[in-house]
Amino acid sequence: MKVLLVKPSWTYPIDPGDSTYNRNWPPLSLLNIAALLRNQSVSVELVDAGVEKLTYDALAEKARNVDNVFVTSASLDRWQCPNLNLDPFLQVVSHLKKVCPRVFLMGTHGTVRPREILERTGVAGVIRNEPEMVVVDICSGKPLEEIRGITFEKEDKLIETSDRPLLDLDQLPIPAYDLIDINRYQYEVLGQRFALLEASRGCPYDCMFCVKNMYGVGFRTKSIPQFIGEIDYIIDRVGARTAYFIDLEFTVNRKMAEAVSHHLINRGSPLQWCVQTRADSVDLPLLKLMRQAGCRIVHFGVETGSEKIRKTLNKGITFEQIEKGLRAAREAGMQTVCFFMFGLPGETLEDMDETIRFARKLNPTFASFHIALPYPGTQFHNQVAADLKGDLFPKAYTGIVPYESLEHVTMKAFRSFYLRPRYVAGRLKDRDLKSFHNQARFFLSYLKHRLMS
Repeated sequence: MKVLLVKPSWTYPIDPGDSTYNRNWPPLSLLNIAALLRNQSVSVELVDAGVEKLTYDALAEKARNVDNVFVTSASLDRWQCPNLNLDPFLQVVSHLKKVCPRVFLMGTHGTVRPREILERTGVAGVIRNEPEMVVVDICSGKPLEEIRGITFEKEDKLIETSDRPLLDLDQLPIPAYDLIDINRYQYEVLGQRFALLEASRGCPYDCMFCVKNMYGVGFRTKSIPQFIGEIDYIIDRVGARTAYFIDLEFTVNRKMAEAVSHHLINRGSPLQWCVQTRADSVDLPLLKLMRQAGCRIVHFGVETGSEKIRKTLNKGITFEQIEKGLRAAREAGMQTVCFFMFGLPGETLEDMDETIRFARKLNPTFASFHIALPYPGTQFHNQVAADLKGDLFPKAYTGIVPYESLEHVTMKAFRSFYLRPRYVAGRLKDRDLKSFHNQARFFLSYLKHRLMS
């Protein structure tokens, strides 16, 4: 059996359809699937259309004489923040269907809107939730109606099988990184030869804006030996020099964070890495250990600087805890990234100004400002559904502030944060001129594309 795995290409760096920043990051979910299929003696080709810069026709040619094609609308790094502009994805699917009749879709979009995506694409099936074992079942030849976690049509009848139980993450083999060229991937604020790995799935918290449908309910981890084996593989066999451990909350599992850090210190690893976590699940001793092990950047979701809005987010963290976590990261020698959003339920322009002021007060190394997305499957979407006019994937909630004002506030936040003399002087004082140069190029490119979109 021959299988083609496809990650479509969105415009780099900014997609004009939804103003989303699109990074060239490895398609980890497809690498997981490829490794599983090869263990079943299935011949697999993986195409990352973004880094390979393939036309739709060139991509379709790769599907000739293939038994099954699987296309992701959101690889693992985008399960929580998928693109809203579906046009590139739909174009890829349309061209692939002309060549191969068995095209299956996976990703966040089909998980939260399976019937609509099936109707819009006419594919052989839409895979819901975690895709790995569903793909293995399809490629084994099992009838679709016997496979849990898939939506399809048979004889003009819609069939939606029951949801699949959550995967034991230790069942996943080492991702098939040999199928891609690590030199093509980078994270602008960290470096090149860039890999993604995951130690866990899910999150023990229940923030109202968070899209967690792909992860399922609860928090699961790989065993420490399993994850450390994957880290050694990407360093020794793949040649990765930078990595993002892409867990939603990496340090919630403190034992994993400590074990990984001790392992990397003991082996004298050259790997520079980063994580995302909560500011209230770190402290100075843990951050110092991680920094010694090569962790350079910690990402924190702050979301808002308005006390009124904070209370509505169900995030369970205070501004004091956020400030304490950032102080500890700075003292440990870490760079920090903070994420903020505008357009949450009940949020006014005055609340947004509070967020901008709080971002400046926190003064992280990098700040990212975005319009909040009421994505289907979230509490946010459920709260404001009556105001969304039936849009399949709405790009904003505009019940209080118009979309044009949300865009204006977002650009205002970027300028207000990054163009401060204090900020520029602080970055120059770090004496990391290469990092500052890359950041300046990235920031100017982002502003240019936002203004043009």
